[in-house]
Amino acid sequence: MQDSGYYSSDRKEIFPFIPQGIKRTLDVGCATGVFSAKLKKERSTEAWGIEMLEEAAEIAKTKLDKVLIGSFDEVSGDLPQKYFDCIFFNDVLEHMPYPETCLSKIKANIHPEGKIIASIPNIRHIEVLRELLFQKDWHYKDSGILDRTHLRFFTKKSIIRMFEDCGYKIDQITGINGVSPFCFTSLINKVLLNSLDDIKYKQFLVVASPV
Repeated sequence: MQDSGYYSSDRKEIFPFIPQGIKRTLDVGCATGVFSAKLKKERSTEAWGIEMLEEAAEIAKTKLDKVLIGSFDEVSGDLPQKYFDCIFFNDVLEHMPYPETCLSKIKANIHPEGKIIASIPNIRHIEVLRELLFQKDWHYKDSGILDRTHLRFFTKKSIIRMFEDCGYKIDQITGINGVSPFCFTSLINKVLLNSLDDIKYKQFLVVASPV
């Protein structure tokens, strides 16, 4: 199991967006369970996880209340209905060929007042645009926005559209892990009617509710 930080990250940037009072959580793509274990410790949650990689899942089992091994499609039948207060997709949806199917199906497992929280890479990030526009290249990498295992790519607009098409209301969408690239200035952004505002963020954090 290679670890580029994905399998051992506690994703501390997600925590400010997690609602208070949650009791039961599901972490889709939980890796070794570090994120959900931290949440379980801080919020006393009942923490479930789904993980495809067996080696990582076995580690997660030592930290979480229940871990299902396999893809979401393979294990979704073992999930309780209308049960989870919060379901997390921390940089997971882009690895799925049909994330829309997953988002639609998992609505059955969310408590009526529950939330989906998802972190999704931003394909309009300045580093990607710079390589595409100036180097005329699209170079897949071992990690990051152009991770070679990513099957889908998203902008802020397409993220909103996907969730709304799947029957969710966007409560909040916020850029996270931002930078201040040399070509990003407030003056240029104002001239272009804020059309560059999104390029400084590596990911967008979505909080959504089923409707």
